[in-house]
Amino acid sequence: MQGRVIGVDVTIRDCKFRLVVVYGPQVVADRREMVDCLTPLCVTNRKLVIGGDFNTDLGIGGDSSAGAITRLMACHGLVDGGLHTTPKMAGPTWRNSRGVERRLDYIFVPRSLGKLSGRLLPVFFSDHDGVLLQVGSPVCLFGRGYWKLDRDVLEEQAFVDRFYDFFWRLEGLRSMCEGVLEWWELVKVRIRAFIIGYCKRKKREERREVDRIQRLIELEYEAGNLGGSFDWERSATLKAQLREVQERKARAFLERAHSGFLEHNETCSAMFFKSVRARQSRKVMHGIREENGSIVREPEDMVRVTTDHFQGLFKEREIDVEQGNVFLEHLSRRLPEDIREVMEAQISLEEVESALRRMGKGKVPGMDGLPAEFYLKFWGILGPVVLEVLKAILETGVPGGSMAVGVLSLLYKKGEVTDLGNWRPLTMLCVDYKLLAKVLADRLRTALPYVVHEDQKCGVEGRSIRWNLQLIRDSIAWVEDRGLPLMVAALDQAKAFDRVNRSFLFRVLGRLGFGEKFIGWIRTLYVGAGCRVSVNSHLGDVFDLSSGVRQGCPLSALLFVLYMEPLGAAIRADTGVEGLLIPGSGGLRVKMTQYADDTSLLLCKDSCLTRSLAIFGDFTRASGAVLNHAKSSVKFFGRWRGRTDVPGGLSLCEGALRILGVHFETSGSATLNWNMRIAVVQRKLAMWKARYLSFMGKVLVLKVDVLPSLLYLAYIYPLPACLRRPLVRLVFQFMWSGRCEWVARARMICPIGEGGRGVPHFPLKLDTIFVSFLLTELAHPVIHPSGYLLRVFFSYQARSIMVWSNTGPRAEQLPWHFGHAAKWLRAHPEVEVARVGLDHRHLYEEARKAGSPVPVVGISEVVWEGVQTRGLDNRLKDLNWLSLHRCLPVRSIMYRYSLVQSPTCPRSSCGREETVRHVFWDCAFAGVVWSRARVLLGLVRGDFVLTWARLERGVGRARGTDRDRFLLWLLMSLFKRGLWEARQNMVKTGRDWGVEGIVRRVEGDLRGRMKREERKWGQHAARERWKGGLGLGVI
Repeated sequence: MQGRVIGVDVTIRDCKFRLVVVYGPQVVADRREMVDCLTPLCVTNRKLVIGGDFNTDLGIGGDSSAGAITRLMACHGLVDGGLHTTPKMAGPTWRNSRGVERRLDYIFVPRSLGKLSGRLLPVFFSDHDGVLLQVGSPVCLFGRGYWKLDRDVLEEQAFVDRFYDFFWRLEGLRSMCEGVLEWWELVKVRIRAFIIGYCKRKKREERREVDRIQRLIELEYEAGNLGGSFDWERSATLKAQLREVQERKARAFLERAHSGFLEHNETCSAMFFKSVRARQSRKVMHGIREENGSIVREPEDMVRVTTDHFQGLFKEREIDVEQGNVFLEHLSRRLPEDIREVMEAQISLEEVESALRRMGKGKVPGMDGLPAEFYLKFWGILGPVVLEVLKAILETGVPGGSMAVGVLSLLYKKGEVTDLGNWRPLTMLCVDYKLLAKVLADRLRTALPYVVHEDQKCGVEGRSIRWNLQLIRDSIAWVEDRGLPLMVAALDQAKAFDRVNRSFLFRVLGRLGFGEKFIGWIRTLYVGAGCRVSVNSHLGDVFDLSSGVRQGCPLSALLFVLYMEPLGAAIRADTGVEGLLIPGSGGLRVKMTQYADDTSLLLCKDSCLTRSLAIFGDFTRASGAVLNHAKSSVKFFGRWRGRTDVPGGLSLCEGALRILGVHFETSGSATLNWNMRIAVVQRKLAMWKARYLSFMGKVLVLKVDVLPSLLYLAYIYPLPACLRRPLVRLVFQFMWSGRCEWVARARMICPIGEGGRGVPHFPLKLDTIFVSFLLTELAHPVIHPSGYLLRVFFSYQARSIMVWSNTGPRAEQLPWHFGHAAKWLRAHPEVEVARVGLDHRHLYEEARKAGSPVPVVGISEVVWEGVQTRGLDNRLKDLNWLSLHRCLPVRSIMYRYSLVQSPTCPRSSCGREETVRHVFWDCAFAGVVWSRARVLLGLVRGDFVLTWARLERGVGRARGTDRDRFLLWLLMSLFKRGLWEARQNMVKTGRDWGVEGIVRRVEGDLRGRMKREERKWGQHAARERWKGGLGLGVI
């Protein structure tokens, strides 16, 4: 590659840019390679600008490198600056004496930059015109934010050793402080200074290393320019080291953006960077509307307006104490004495450690910048100190300085972006604060089942949000079948968590029987708490939080549930509110379901809704909660289907009624909801499809991203038959990237040991989830009213596998979802519930085995797993898997399907039929490659004999240690990949890498692996693991 690239970071008036200047090579293939090498340099949170002489015209008639440049622009959200100026600069920038002219010089800029202007300037020192581009001010200026620990340093043994020595010296500062809380705040300040100093020294060393590598490369070129010999191999090694440094920085940036690579060798794509930018754009504010309607865009003004807005939102509001006492009278449940004593016991180190280990990893820390991973890494020395600090807070009732202040980060929801009401406030809290809150939350969670009614499902152990949805689904089916009247009202609260009145909350806790000591602990965490907003990393001043529960605090959801309990108790106690009579319940009427602030009313009279809204109005005066009339709606079912008059002033829901994320209609609800879910799957797969993933990576995407997005609905409605084939088609088009499917779908669904890829059978998985949930509910006593409706509709259908009683009512006509479950049970007699249990995983595995194809003849489970042994890259596993299936797209197979004109080997000197074995073994070219490979294989085991059986089926039980066998198989897999990629490159481009090209690539890959292990394990261990470096001179 003869091109040149220079990158520089520039800061102009607080605007941070990365400028990348390019000189493109003359050869098309070299230009494509140069564009590929630009990716690590382009991954940055700065404004990226790429410009220079690309030596190609991006217009009509451009070569293949123009496509690579266009994809690079799409990846990073860049546009052609010349085409976005006023007027456009689309003219040629280069001409010669023969009248040929081309536009070869470009400047690519981000779409987010301001107005562009420019012109072309003839210059005396080049045959190209100069391109002058004037850029307006960026839309958004970012602040410095606050310091956060780089988690990568926690994996460095040098840092760990130094920190232990440093921390022990901090014990001597105790005598200078009045108490442990003051000392702990001082310690955190010192820890921050220590880590910053260590990271600065580390970055200086990294810069020196980069400078050293660059200088060595320059010396090689200088020697070649002066007529000396040029060491191409050494130069390639140094460049690979430089590229690895840049890629490491790029990956670290993407990890910080919570958008890391799924696989180690994954490359970036347009959709990948689009998802990163979209995630980041939800946190960027370009302007804020003030109360007078004007929009402010300067950072200082946006911080001021945001601070004023949330300061007003979190201020304490007057409430009617007497009205509150009326609601408290409806609370009849009390916390048992023994539970109260447990809750007020002294906190222990085991509780705090358990809370720490259950904290989410990768979360943004609070003002002290120390994440949960830091505490976990040094828990041996920090644990007793943190316990002492937390105990001191509970005893004194005063949290430490940094613990009392949170950072309010805003996340965009939907609607007008300049309206602060459309941004969700999330509070970033210090880990030591969250540890105390989580310990108290764990204790509070054990008490909720005793004091919270069964209508409320949020935060109460043993209760499920699915019960609410199941109750609404089956209630609608019941009234539609029997022609009964029913209205379902979905009530929404405005800023529910932010408007919690704390004095009313503490009175609720007291009424429910919580002890004064525990209430005092809760009060300690909330009284005197402060906050400062973060707008585009600009921090505002601290202001007091006088109301609300913090969204981000482990206690917030549980406290809100208790805060809402008086409302539910009042509606249940009011005789003027008549709910739906549940069949088979012995006269039970259900008036409402609750999940946190989501309240759904099931009523049979108009007066009941009017009375319920009046109770909510009284609750507003008692607690400060406010009903959002604009987002609350009513839908009629059964005999009332088609009604348009809504009592109480609420709006009529004309379409499907959305409750807790599920849409309910009089009929066709399953198809409606699943169409929406499959559209989500389609969007997800479209994003992942553009990423360079292996089969293993794609299966991981299906299991951890796509399937979880369907599970929530799968418990409520089964997948309709009309949508099963489209869903399966989407999955396998994703697996094969829209190309020919060389392995049968039934085989792909099998696990690895059976020759498959473990692709989830989506229709079967969703069916087993729905059926197992029904059977599980039938197997347990009725806890929730939804259980009665389930028995009315489905207990008779499940009588062959469950205990059934004929004493209760039974529906003769089944709703569609129950009919589907009954049909599924009849179609799967192999599922013996008593044997596999009620868990959907066991149910799925039994049903999958019954429909699996017969094993591949002659290939055992040991062989399948051996060729894909742990430690190999996913793409090497894929290649070995396809090779063992003999399903690679070689010409003999493609000729069979009329995809090529000849089955012969593409190498002109061969002429034999190209099979999988021919590519990897029988071809004369492959023989020469393996003769070179035997040198490296001999360095691992001198007595190893390479045969086609071992090359296809793995080394098996070859002599040597497990590490020896892994190295042998790794080397064989790398050379197999080299042969296959060389074959593909020759077919597509006509260029032959040759034997030396394959060997160089394999050796370069090995060098990279050795360097990574040397950094991870140390030089001595790496030499042992790699047999002294296999003679490559790396370690």
